[in-house]
Amino acid sequence: MGKDDLLTKGAILQRDQETYAITARLLGGVMDVETGRRIADTAEKYGVEMLKVTGDGRLSLIGIKEEDIDAAYEEMGIKAQAGTALCQQYIKVCPGNAYCLRGQKDTIDLARKIDERFYPYPKISSKVKIGIAGCFNSCSEPAIKDIGLIGLLKGWILMVGGAGGKEPMIAETIARNLSDDDVLEIMDKLLKYYRGVSDRPQTRNLRLGVILKKEGKERLLRVCGLD
Repeated sequence: MGKDDLLTKGAILQRDQETYAITARLLGGVMDVETGRRIADTAEKYGVEMLKVTGDGRLSLIGIKEEDIDAAYEEMGIKAQAGTALCQQYIKVCPGNAYCLRGQKDTIDLARKIDERFYPYPKISSKVKIGIAGCFNSCSEPAIKDIGLIGLLKGWILMVGGAGGKEPMIAETIARNLSDDDVLEIMDKLLKYYRGVSDRPQTRNLRLGVILKKEGKERLLRVCGLD
């Protein structure tokens, strides 16, 4: 019997049909030196062929043998991220005002708050991708995410319904000048709305932007208290 992805361990079978890629989940693509050293030592010990920074700021270790997967995670001090649910996507974050001269908001801190409160996201039949940028340069591409946030001095701009892919969609702004707490409260309602519509036969498996195009944004605004 041939090998397959080991989704409960977040391990993806590679082209050689023998080794796997595992991913170190790094919030906002940020790690301290100690974590980086542990990852590098683990990669060297288990003969990793390549380290790849993914599009969402995680770090993929390519070329791990199946029997080494559990030990590699343990030595990195990182828990395996199960890859079974479409909704368990990522938060893409720019450095924000913690590091960048142009940053007007602390994007990394907001990403941490969102991750602590909502991850793994409610069971939704399609993807939830989040982009958080600290200024209008939008380096984390919030305009093509299901939920996009742009930080300005007056507060956060909240956008919804963006997507990349074969038919890209630009997210629509639904709120401005939000505090961190405002963002968390609206996101709670927004994700519950998304989960609800994803259970309906006519909108199952559809991205948020497609649902809003089909049904309009009025109900979403009403649910989020923004009407």
